[in-house]
This record gives sequence, structure tokens and C-alpha cells, in this order.
Amino acid sequence: NITNYVHYDRKNQIAVLVDNSPTNYIAPITEQGDFTKMGGLYREVKLIAAEPVHIALEDSGSCGVYITPHNITSDSADIDVLIKLDSANNIEAKAVIFAPDGKPVAEMCGHTESDRLTLSKKISAPQLWDGVNSPCLYRAEVTLFYGDKATDMVSENFGIRTYHINPEDGFFLNGKSYPLHGVNYHQDSFESGWAMTNIQRERDYGIIRDMGCNAVRMAHYQHCSQEYSLCDDFGICVWTEIGIINKMSPDESERHILADGFAENAKQQLIELIRQNYNHPSIILWGISNELHQMSDEIFALYQELYELACKEDNTRLKTYADNQFYGRFLQLPADVVGYNRYFGWYKEAGDAEHFGEWLDLYHNSKEKRPICISEYGGGALTQHKDSIDWLNDIDSNGARHYENYQSQLHEIVWRQFSARKYLWAAFVWCMFDFPSSGREEGDTIGQNDKGLCTRERIPKDAYFFYRSVWSSEKTIYITERRHNVRPCNVPFIKIYSNAQSIELFVNDRSLGIIKRSELPDSNNTAFVWNNVNIKKNEKNTVTAKATFDDDTIKYDKVCWYGE
Repeated sequence: NITNYVHYDRKNQIAVLVDNSPTNYIAPITEQGDFTKMGGLYREVKLIAAEPVHIALEDSGSCGVYITPHNITSDSADIDVLIKLDSANNIEAKAVIFAPDGKPVAEMCGHTESDRLTLSKKISAPQLWDGVNSPCLYRAEVTLFYGDKATDMVSENFGIRTYHINPEDGFFLNGKSYPLHGVNYHQDSFESGWAMTNIQRERDYGIIRDMGCNAVRMAHYQHCSQEYSLCDDFGICVWTEIGIINKMSPDESERHILADGFAENAKQQLIELIRQNYNHPSIILWGISNELHQMSDEIFALYQELYELACKEDNTRLKTYADNQFYGRFLQLPADVVGYNRYFGWYKEAGDAEHFGEWLDLYHNSKEKRPICISEYGGGALTQHKDSIDWLNDIDSNGARHYENYQSQLHEIVWRQFSARKYLWAAFVWCMFDFPSSGREEGDTIGQNDKGLCTRERIPKDAYFFYRSVWSSEKTIYITERRHNVRPCNVPFIKIYSNAQSIELFVNDRSLGIIKRSELPDSNNTAFVWNNVNIKKNEKNTVTAKATFDDDTIKYDKVCWYGE
């Protein structure tokens, strides 16, 4: 609040000093976090002028209005509107609720002499925010009156929905089973790094939805308000979290003593995350940490405080954390549901991809009684290809050998196991787009994490189309390994990802036959494979796929390979 510093009779100079230097008390502390942290004012800045009596502007960056639907049925829903002020005043307030079609459906008024006021009203036949199926949004327009004068107004979108997570049956939205599948997403663009424009964010979330995602985990810090609004509009369910990553303490001894100010900053981040984003129906989870690998009595006690604080700030949403330790007190950290970060089939210490499901069953059945999800999984890839890849010998997860066709194969194997386990309430691929990570020297780009389903330039990799064929209802046909365009004449297999009813494959205009989707195994019925295909040597070969969909629509895809 700079009111007392402003000169009203002449020009004012306002300067903002920002410092992105690592600290031991602001999470993520020191250099923790496997991503490049960019500085500066990389988000929108506003200068707000208001009447002396106004809706709260000093409430941890919130809009000062909190909308809570409850007692939700098909017939009605109760809507509470909490209005906060920066100080106690004798005011009147009015809230008008507008339906998704823009028509007013309720009006409520009230009076207070304190610093807050709650207005309540029942609305009939609520239109639910129903994920990607029907993300209906209401709007509340709140007006503040001091005397006979309207002194402030806030307009906020909100949604009406219920959800719960069952440890055996997974995620339910509005009373119906609604398995969550999606991606992790960092704020980053190849054009401007963290200083993203809203157009870039709209593009990214459009790509996320095109792939068929109905959920996103915003890693590993609070994202900007535009992203949450996009998820509201698209119907994407959100896990959002504060910046506690890997460590809470710079102390490397077994005591792990917290630095002065760390606890206060962690609580501040959590309060700001919740209050600033409370009205977004897309948010279903408040995350407290990612891959914490320090433990002490002090750390556990602070974690308990953070969980209780989140419950106090918002008792309508679940709280979670992402774990990669899987033992001892890490399994006991307070949360309502839990996410596991695990990379079977990529990092050798995890194990081969085929055993992911067995490992999950072990933890679900004997080690964790809370609902579990996979909060991170995947593998790296850029432009490299190789036929007949052997994971143990050909993949170097921390080195140069990151093959695109292995990445897609890995996702096929892993997803087959996830989809068979009803108890998994969500699965989040790591990650949607390649992103900068200054400490990495691997794949074919230094300083980049290449586990994305798209390149940093937003070019989809093969695995993107695997998930599109499984998750999306949009008609998909895609010939894999199209960037393996100079290759041996004996091609071990040609694979096509599609949700069509049948695919016919042509090589140089010669049909290699039709495969029907009904002939494929239920566990992998969008991967059409022709084995041992020969292409011509020293020539450009045209490979064409013809897809016939259940409404008799026909689509084609084509690639060109040069035979060696």
C-alpha cells in the first residue's frame, strides 16, 4: 500500500526492485528444483487506485471475495459469498449471481460494521462445472456501498461442483467416476521463457486439451491467474502447489535445522496460493511439497502446521504432496491423498517398465491406505531413433541416448498398467513440453529436460499421439517414427496410433492389408502394427495410412522414408 508515499500534486516515480538470487529461507531454497528459475517481473503488474472504503486489497493478494457453493443437488445449491474489507466499516453490500448464459439468477444484500460480511442464497437447478464434458461457469458481481455511494465492485467467475476421491475406486466428479489423466506443466515458452504472454498460455492449454487431458499438475510453484482461468474454461482439473522442493533446510547434517524465516515464508506462499485462487472450480488439490527428501522432527512439525493451515484456509478441497522416497516418515506426512513420482523404464534404479504395476499394487495394498496417484512418470526423447531398442543397454537416461521411439513404447507399456488399476485416481505425465534445466547435460540439447510429449518449440513427439488416440474423442491417425526418415530397408515394424475402427497401410501405393480395431487387445487397442516391412533401398519410400472411423469418416496420414 503506497498511499502514504504518493505525492498528489506532482509526478511520482515508482520503482520495483526484484531479486531472484537463491536463498536458504524462500522455497525452493538454494538451487533446489530441476528447472531453470528465471527472474525479473515476468508476470502482469497492476497499479490499483481505490476509494477509501473498498473490498480488501491487502488480503494476501486475493480479490477479497470468496465464493463457496455447498449443499449441491440436482435441484438446488447454496451459494455463500464472503466479502472482506481491509478495515471495519459501516457498509452495505450486494451480490448478483449470473448463470452461465449471462442471465441473473439470484441477488443477495447485507450490512456489516466489521471487516467482513457473508451473503447467502439458494439457487435452483444448478448447472454443474462438469470437467471437460460441460465446464459451466457462473459469475458473481459484488458491489460495496458506503452511505448512498457505490465505492467498489468485484466480478468473479465460479463453478458449482462436487468431487471426492476413493482409495479403491479413484476420482469422482459430481457423483460419477471420472478418472484423471493429464500432464505436468511448467510456466515456460521457447519465445520468452517465464515472461509468457496470455496468447502463449492459451496456445499451450489448447495443445494440452487437444491431446485429451482432463487434468494438469502445475509444477512446482504458484502459476499465474490466467492459467487457472483457462483451466476453468476448458474443464481441466488442477493440482497446484507451493515451492517446497527436495529440501526445507540448507543444513546437511542429520538435524536439518530450518533457516530463520523459512517457516514463515512457506506459510505465506500457501496462504497466497489458496486465497488468490480460491474461486477457481478447476482447482481440486492444494499441494504442499514435491520430492521432499529431508526429514527431522522440526520438518515434520512444520509440515503438520502447513497441512492444518491449508485445511483452515480452505476446508472444501483436498491436500496432497508428491513423494519419491516411499519409506518411513515420508509415508506419514499429513495429507488427504498422495502422489508418487516414479520413473520405471527410464531410470535404472526404478526398474523396467513392465513392473510398474506390481510396485503400485504393493504400495496400495500394504504401505499406503490413502488414495494414491502417479504424479510424475515418463522418459526423455528428442530427435534420435534406433530400431530394436533394448532398455538396459541402449538407453542412457543421464546421457546422450534418448530415443523418440523408445519414449512412445515406454508410455504404451506404462499406460496399459495404469489403465487397469481402478484405484489410481490420477496419472500425470512428466511432462507436457520440454523445458530449460540448466544443470542437465543429456539427450541432444544441453540444459534442457527432454521428457516432454512436445518439444520446447511445441512440436508433438510420437508419444503425444499415443495419448491423443487413447484420451481424446477427436479423430486421430498418426504414423510413428516419421522423423526416423533415413533408415535400414528392413523396418522391424510400422506402428500407427489411431482411434479409428480400421487402418489400411500402403507402402509405395501397395496395400499391406487392413487391421481392425476389434482385432487388437483391449489393453492396447489404439496401436496398429505391421511387422517386418521392407522398403526400397536408395529411394524415397511413401508410407500411407488410411483410417476408417465409426461414422465412416476417412482420414489419411503419410510419411516418407529413405531406405539405406
